[in-house]
Amino acid sequence: MSTPTWARMMRIIRVGLVVFTALTLLYLVMPTFVVVPMSFSSRSYLSFPPPGWSLQWYSQMFARPDYPAAFINSLKVGIPVAFFSAVFGTLAALGLVRGRPAGHRALVALFLAPLMLPQIILAIGLYPVMAKLGIIGSTMGLIIAHTVASVPLVYITVAASLKTYPPTYELAAMTLGANWWQTFWHVTFPMVRLGIAVGAILAFAFSFDELILALFLASPESRTLPRLLWQDLRQYVTPIIAAATTLVLCVSFLLLGLAGWLQRGSRVVESAKS
Repeated sequence: MSTPTWARMMRIIRVGLVVFTALTLLYLVMPTFVVVPMSFSSRSYLSFPPPGWSLQWYSQMFARPDYPAAFINSLKVGIPVAFFSAVFGTLAALGLVRGRPAGHRALVALFLAPLMLPQIILAIGLYPVMAKLGIIGSTMGLIIAHTVASVPLVYITVAASLKTYPPTYELAAMTLGANWWQTFWHVTFPMVRLGIAVGAILAFAFSFDELILALFLASPESRTLPRLLWQDLRQYVTPIIAAATTLVLCVSFLLLGLAGWLQRGSRVVESAKS
């Protein structure tokens, strides 16, 4: 095969891959393009395309006391979940990646199990434990449940950060007289802080969007925004649901954008240092 023919074939393959990727992304984000316009519909029921445009459903959503309360409950749960997941996930990554104890592969599988198991199985397992502790329907119960499911997210990001740096840096610091805290704060933490931040953002996003655990463990007083959306979908379907869903999408996209901005900032700093 001549060189021009081979170059032409490679160019066709690249164009085909770009088109295929674009169509795949369009298919994945199509529900977003449908939900967001419906939240501005002038009709009293969900319809696409909207016959007219109105902000009435957003004003009605904020006029109902249950939606702002559910949004605040989601924040009350999500922020502590991000913090506790960052702490426990970082400790687990340090112990398993740097410590490498006996049977660490089994321990890694144990830490990743909540991420791989269906959430309904996790909810069924947590329910009797929460019932014995007397925290069914409380915000604390949701925080504990969401933390159990979110710790693997932080573990993955922090472990990936640790594996990009050799342990000789920490050993050199301790050889020069630094104690364990000084070694962690001045050597280890700067290496993994991006992984901690991204993992905490992912943990918050998971908690903010999670439904199954909230269905089992939340009460009407502690229900989160996804649970309230699920309840409204069962009773009546109005564009208020589309407006609330658009709010959840905006929060999710902001968190993803923040994670991407942190990663880009870290790469810029690393390239400047080099």
